[in-house]
Amino acid sequence: MSDSWRTCHTCGRQVEIALGQALGDAMRGWVVVSSLRDKDSFDRCSFCSMCCLQQWVQTQVPAIPDVFLHSLSDSSCNL
Repeated sequence: MSDSWRTCHTCGRQVEIALGQALGDAMRGWVVVSSLRDKDSFDRCSFCSMCCLQQWVQTQVPAIPDVFLHSLSDSSCNL
């Protein structure tokens, strides 16, 4: 009988944690990230692989606008 499920935050893969099974045994190889929301609470995200974690991290970092990158062409830099 199942006690709970954990789902990969990126790809949706699931792992079942059976009643009485240690979380560490069920999720061996997974990565769990905790992010502080405020002084009293946090969010926890589970990832089935480092690749899924990497994809998630890339979505969390703001992208640099192309117009800014193009403004840094070699011709404008006089070092």
